[in-house]
Amino acid sequence: MAAAAAAGCEVVNALLKQRGTAMTKTTTRVLAGVAVAALATAGVGAVIRYRQGQKPDPDERAHLDELEARLYEVEEQDKNIPPSRVGRVVERLQRDQGISVARLRQWITGLRHGTLSPEQAIVAESDFEALEREADQGGA
Repeated sequence: MAAAAAAGCEVVNALLKQRGTAMTKTTTRVLAGVAVAALATAGVGAVIRYRQGQKPDPDERAHLDELEARLYEVEEQDKNIPPSRVGRVVERLQRDQGISVARLRQWITGLRHGTLSPEQAIVAESDFEALEREADQGGA
């Protein structure tokens, strides 16, 4: 699962970095959604392995870092400008399911430091799955 997420993130990130008229707003939006969904999938995989007593591997740590960076961007976004696509996904998660950026970042920190209780790991897995679904459905 981590290898597939890694490959997906690399391809999506390479495409997102392309500039030019070939990339429409719709394409960019869909690719951003795929990237967030792939990062959330890596989060699910990291939690599953954590529950099995394993620490995140280097690829999972890199994906968790990237996900946390995107969440930080959402948290720090200027409130006077419209939210990004990722920001809207996170807003929907907060509104519809009570999953906040702070809570997602708390799960990432717990995974890194190995401090999640078994109950917290179950909730973290569920939250990352919800983020993945929302990013897939909303195109981030």
